[in-house]
Amino acid sequence: MNDIPQPYYTVIGDELIVVVFGNELIDLSGYEVDGGDPFWYIMGTDAWFEKQKINEENFLVAKTYDKDFFSIPIDNNTSELLNKQKGILVLTPNFQLKAEDIKQTNDLEKLRKWIDTEIGDKNIEGTIYCFYTEEAKRKYHQE
Repeated sequence: MNDIPQPYYTVIGDELIVVVFGNELIDLSGYEVDGGDPFWYIMGTDAWFEKQKINEENFLVAKTYDKDFFSIPIDNNTSELLNKQKGILVLTPNFQLKAEDIKQTNDLEKLRKWIDTEIGDKNIEGTIYCFYTEEAKRKYHQE
């Protein structure tokens, strides 16, 4: 039996945060880049999130050119929110973090401070991934 919770997302303001508990993204370890921002990021050419429609249901999919890491069903409001290209913060805690326990701010500096002071950076990692709209996906990935 698998005791590891499944990835989920939450929306804070107009920002999307994905929480991953297992090692779904372990293949990308070491790809993080320090851009001087509160969170490191993964280059959009290495891995990204995109919206896919499967059997009339919308999913948020974490992927690379040759692999889909995981998908999460998303509701219509979230689907609408994803009509523009943006970054998605992925939190990887080593404990069961509930959506309601995440600091309710879309200010990345405040979120980083919350992690550093309330949780401890050894207990949770945060990385920003690109989200590609259909148009951006065609432009950057020639699909």
